[in-house]
Amino acid sequence: MSSPWGVSRMEPFPRGAAVPAFTPVIDPETQIAVLVDEHGRTVELGGHGTSTSGLTPTMTSPGDGSGPGGATDADSTESFDQDQSSG
Repeated sequence: MSSPWGVSRMEPFPRGAAVPAFTPVIDPETQIAVLVDEHGRTVELGGHGTSTSGLTPTMTSPGDGSGPGGATDADSTESFDQDQSSG
């Protein structure tokens, strides 16, 4: 029985770059989590924006409501807003 064809294409992963260790701490003045490096300096990770998402339901009713019956239809519209962040 032969080995699967992918095995012949395998090779070791290349060595990755060393990533510095950061420690999350709570800033006592702002009560916001920040990251500090091994020297105690605050590390800036670039701009991170915020976003909101919402689902707005819509529904239609038959006629003017003066009579019974008729078809109804319902669906929803999703909205997504994202703040632009500097980075």
